[in-house]
Amino acid sequence: MNKNVLLAFFLILISACSKNNSISQNPTTNDKRTPGLFSRDSEKGISLSDILNQKNSSGDNINVNGYLWRASLNILSIAPLISTDALGGTIITDWYVKKNIKDKRIKITAYVKTSELRSDGIEVKVHVQKLINNVWSDTFTDNNLASKIEDSILNEARNLRISANK
Repeated sequence: MNKNVLLAFFLILISACSKNNSISQNPTTNDKRTPGLFSRDSEKGISLSDILNQKNSSGDNINVNGYLWRASLNILSIAPLISTDALGGTIITDWYVKKNIKDKRIKITAYVKTSELRSDGIEVKVHVQKLINNVWSDTFTDNNLASKIEDSILNEARNLRISANK
């Protein structure tokens, strides 16, 4: 009995994995389409290979520099990360309050912009809020702190590259 149930289960499982190459036709518009795996029309939509092989306007593959990426993660690890996108090169931290400065908090966003290790390959934005009457103020940017963080990331990336080439 158990063998029959198990056999029936595997037959159903295997038949569900078969490829459907049938062409369906819309009776009102006479449009023909081949059903896709996750869509009603396999010609529409996007595949995983389309995502991974994206091209930018110059025709190069969109990649980020691995040294800049790892250095950014190392430097920004002081604050909890809420979002990282390795393909797009974006790192966003959560609001961070330093222990000895209770009335100010920062949120850091870093963009790795190139696949080369260059000084203009990283862009950092630091958003700052101050605590006034137990309410966080409007956000403003601190370009001086952003520049210091960019320098730290570039130095860390350089050190990672040097240690990798030894």
